[in-house]
Amino acid sequence: MKKRLSPRSRLTAVCLAGAMTLGLSAAQLTAGAAPAEDSSAGATAAATDNGLRITGPKKVDAYAYPGEKFAFIDSARYLAAPQVGYEFVTKRDSYGATPVMTVTTVDGGEKGKTVTVPARLVDGMNGIKNGLRVRIVNSKGKELFDKKRTLCPTGYDAQRVAPNGPSEATYPTFCGGNWFTRSVVFGVDQGWAANIEAYADVAGVKIGHKLTMTTAITKPVARLLGIPDDERTLTQKVTVRNAEEEWGDDDGFAGEPVEGFSAEGADVGQLMQDVSPGTAAAGGIEDPGVVERTPNRYLADEIKRADKARASKKPGTKGASPRVANPGGDTLPDLVAEPAWSIGTERQGGKDRLTFNAHEWNAGPGPLVVEGFRRPNKAVMDAYQFFYEDGKQVGHAKTGTMKYHAAPGHNHWHFLDFAQYELVTPKGDLVTTSGKQSWCLVPTDPVDMLVKNATWRPESIGLDSACGGKEATWLRESLPVGWGDTYVQYQTEAFDLTGVPNGTYKIRITVNPDGNLHEVTDENNVSLRKVVIGGKPGARTVKVPKIDGVDTETGDLMFATETARTAGTASTSSHAHDHTHTH
Repeated sequence: MKKRLSPRSRLTAVCLAGAMTLGLSAAQLTAGAAPAEDSSAGATAAATDNGLRITGPKKVDAYAYPGEKFAFIDSARYLAAPQVGYEFVTKRDSYGATPVMTVTTVDGGEKGKTVTVPARLVDGMNGIKNGLRVRIVNSKGKELFDKKRTLCPTGYDAQRVAPNGPSEATYPTFCGGNWFTRSVVFGVDQGWAANIEAYADVAGVKIGHKLTMTTAITKPVARLLGIPDDERTLTQKVTVRNAEEEWGDDDGFAGEPVEGFSAEGADVGQLMQDVSPGTAAAGGIEDPGVVERTPNRYLADEIKRADKARASKKPGTKGASPRVANPGGDTLPDLVAEPAWSIGTERQGGKDRLTFNAHEWNAGPGPLVVEGFRRPNKAVMDAYQFFYEDGKQVGHAKTGTMKYHAAPGHNHWHFLDFAQYELVTPKGDLVTTSGKQSWCLVPTDPVDMLVKNATWRPESIGLDSACGGKEATWLRESLPVGWGDTYVQYQTEAFDLTGVPNGTYKIRITVNPDGNLHEVTDENNVSLRKVVIGGKPGARTVKVPKIDGVDTETGDLMFATETARTAGTASTSSHAHDHTHTH
């Protein structure tokens, strides 16, 4: 049966899978009580009015399409912190290290006591494992749905519940990360309530049916956090409505996501979920064999540099020399290339290709902001890097070119001077280069939310990425501090293996390859990932050794040191910033 989702449900199911919400009793923190490892009676912390409470409307709607016995429920359920805020921090020292989560109360902007969450309850960077349970029954009491979910309090759809907290929600809108995420921050602000993303796909129901849904923080977590039984559970009456009457025909739901992001945050967390070992989403990835693809209309012309033209003294002003800024250290970004992952092979356009995910991020302390100013009557923009100090623009410098990319799944502007992807020999000799030669920079992955000047809510800082349409005369792309951008390299953006003999190679990712961007240092601009290519034409294979003891290709540390992979698409689905799905 085909499952059809609303625009919001697509965001929920794809972008925020596993992201839920919870809080911590102020009594436990202020008393300094150690978190209980045991979920048995007696492990309860005293609850007060400062603690969190689950809340929401008593009557809500689900949606089904005519003729289908399937409904989607995404009702408003919140965890409120009316008196004291709660900040969750998860961090790890290396790729393979066990994440450590702490919870701190925040009152009037002042941080209180900090408690460490037991390791057994930490689901990687995603939140607290099995902390939420959603159960749905029909009008006759028959159980239709009963699942536990990872909990994570975030700023997505945050609602103000009291006047005593900050005027705007401060925490990130989702939880999760990628293999190389160092730290994440999430929480519920004082005087605010965070949405519990406890969505549910329910089979066996149709338009007009009446259901009862119970959403509860699981007992072990509630006891740990000092949430009493009468405040950890929410029961809602559900009526199944006609989805076509609400949203119209769902054909539009399958449209391509927009490259860039809006204040809605819809693209920022598009596929954000940590699948590191020990997470709820971890496990072996099925091998579907060599993937056959039809050719992409990504033409060779796209990878050529734009025609030469005189630069501008003031962006958008033709004919003068550029003003080169001498930016101070705190205004500069620090661009970092992480190793490739989700590596596989595919057969496309009669060629064997090596697919992979590439990721570059900004370690700060300043944001990377690049703006394009269109040359008159040309599909070319001059690109400038802008520098900010204390939130104010303090300078700019000419840094490259942007070009309009007219191709299915794109039809927007790309920056041509950001990164380079190469397959090299163990000695570093070039074998082949990726067809990916241009970028629309968007913060897709939080990498380190504790680094100096890290931006927790990039969609709200006023420096949004927007890749522009055909008629655009100006646009801005950015990587805020602490964030990276992940690209899925397949089809012509992958490595062409034609004529490449079997053997050991390295995927070399270089950010800022020409040095055109001003940054703190270039010492971390290159990453290398070992791969072993085998098989025969039409059925090439790749083995990917672990990195720092972590097998990024299966999500399971118990697998062998080298894992044979023959397809990239199955593994890339949980980490890609994809626009059908390549940028």
